[in-house]
Amino acid sequence: MSASLQLVLVGVVVACATGYVLRASWRTWFGRSKPGCGSGCGKCAAPAPEPETPGRKSLPMA
Repeated sequence: MSASLQLVLVGVVVACATGYVLRASWRTWFGRSKPGCGSGCGKCAAPAPEPETPGRKSLPMA
């Protein structure tokens, strides 16, 4: 490979990486966010129900 082709490929990779970081930062600060639940943070998710196993009783949490 020639040096100029390598330089172009490195420039493309660096530009893509920079774009990815800028896009992630933009979406973090100014992205679509709904107040309350629905923002995808996981704070409002309901806990999954525990499966019932026959013959076993769960102990109360202390």
